[in-house]
Amino acid sequence: MAAGEAAEAAAASSGSSARYRRRVVARIGTLLPPLAFAVAGAALAAYQPADAAVETSYLTLVGACALAGAALLAGMRAREQAAAAVLAMLALWSLSAGPARGIALGIVLVAALLLAAWRRLRVGTIDATAAVGGALGLHALLRASELLPAALATSGPAALARLLVPPLLAGLALAFLARRRPLGGVLAAGAAVALAAQGFTVTGALPLLAIAAVDAATAWRARDGGTLDFPSLVRNVDLVAAVGFGLAALLLTAMRPASGALALAAASLGLLPRLWAWPVAVAPLVYALATHFDAQQLLAVTTLVMLLPFAFLPRATPIPRLVGAVLVGAAGALLLPTPAGLAGAAAALVLSLDEASVRASLQRGWLGILFALAALAASYPWLRPAPLHAALTLLGAPAADAAGGIGRIALLIAAVLLGAAMLSWLAAWRAAPRGAAALFAFGVAIAVLAALPRPARNVAPDAIALRGDVPEWSTALRESSVSRVRVVSSLADSAVLPAGTAVATLALERDGRPLAAWTLRAGKDTAEWAADRPDLRHVAAAGPIWWSWLPPPGTFFAHAYASTWKLSRPVPATVVRVVRDPALPPAVTVSLLRVEVSQ
Repeated sequence: MAAGEAAEAAAASSGSSARYRRRVVARIGTLLPPLAFAVAGAALAAYQPADAAVETSYLTLVGACALAGAALLAGMRAREQAAAAVLAMLALWSLSAGPARGIALGIVLVAALLLAAWRRLRVGTIDATAAVGGALGLHALLRASELLPAALATSGPAALARLLVPPLLAGLALAFLARRRPLGGVLAAGAAVALAAQGFTVTGALPLLAIAAVDAATAWRARDGGTLDFPSLVRNVDLVAAVGFGLAALLLTAMRPASGALALAAASLGLLPRLWAWPVAVAPLVYALATHFDAQQLLAVTTLVMLLPFAFLPRATPIPRLVGAVLVGAAGALLLPTPAGLAGAAAALVLSLDEASVRASLQRGWLGILFALAALAASYPWLRPAPLHAALTLLGAPAADAAGGIGRIALLIAAVLLGAAMLSWLAAWRAAPRGAAALFAFGVAIAVLAALPRPARNVAPDAIALRGDVPEWSTALRESSVSRVRVVSSLADSAVLPAGTAVATLALERDGRPLAAWTLRAGKDTAEWAADRPDLRHVAAAGPIWWSWLPPPGTFFAHAYASTWKLSRPVPATVVRVVRDPALPPAVTVSLLRVEVSQ
């Protein structure tokens, strides 16, 4: 009898080992398409000129990281990920170096990660490998500016750890939270945190770690009554998770004390309605009001409403947790730059949303759209430093910290909530999920199209360099009237210019008579093309970046800058003229890359 039981145990152990080996092999198989993409990109860079090779190497690294993360997130039989790797490879090989190639590759990578998240939602479960892969892939897209191969090669272990450890810990926390919470809410919380913090940085990982630690401790107390059974301590998953996540959160808090305090406040909202949780939740706001009060900065909490509009609808979220999240968000708006300070409040609010409601489904769809736009804004060649605000601006919402006045803020909140309420009502009325999704996508598409500017014509097809010996450029216009002008430009050898220095004047003329004129100023309308070069960083004035490129040896991004002027009413201009400021030092060059006019 004992021999039979031993044989059965041995057979069960052997079967378990075989299944484990098959899973490992399958996981490795999912990484073959991203590996093939990386090899193809490295081979292409080896045979290209230096200026194209540095861009190819960079795009290969970003693409391989994003594709590998998407493949791990999607699962073991995700054929779509192999197709995404092929499309990415075609974009890398068939398009010439420049902004168009970066945009095409960015679209493929964003689509691959969104498709992987959709497939994972259909599976309904997630393990640590998939969660960590998804976190790393999302982080690579939102922090694309930090993945320069030449810069990483010279970075020390500490710099690489800051880049990799927070998303790794965030992925583990998400995997643990998904054991007891609906997967849709957990993935939405991860997306909201990443959007607010621009990736799983220390500020982005801390709320997830703190919430996971509180969840694990709560589960341990509910099951074991809070007693320690030392012989089975290692096998107590909840207790080990609570200690592990708690220690990781404390370690990161030592690096970012304000972020740690906000994370702890956000985690305490999960303990409501216990009254003692309120002092923990409100403490950061009390401190912020006493030491960092700024009424204009406090208005940035409206970004939380635009990020999670469906959580603010009536009966969507328990009132105490909604109020607590707003208080934590207000503290974050005062203590940290916007929107990073809203990461903790966003995580707590998403996890409080009723996952079975139509609102939760629409909220996930809204976050997916915001992620797609923000990831494209953060990717090469745009490299926007605030991708969430860029995404919201594209959808027609002004940046909260630039809003003027309480009335405008109130109107913005009312419009967002009204739109979310109507979408929720229409989705519930339609009942069919596909109809609701189609309606939602149609509404967002209309909003994007309405927010886009009118088509413009570039009247400077070739780059123009204004120097001391060539101080002026002009061209005739075909337009009958002009109401909007945009200039994409850059400066060279301009590090000595203080911010605000006039560098050129642009005028719209008719019959030699100026109808309208604007001044291009360093640090406001244009700036040094190599402002991010190590020797010029924090020296040259920074400007509004429009697109970027990688000059050899690939250790920094070069930038072009854009400035747009709108007239209150169109003018019948026939000539556009740009004149270099005569007071500029002779060595300074003003490069006009594009001059666009539209009605």
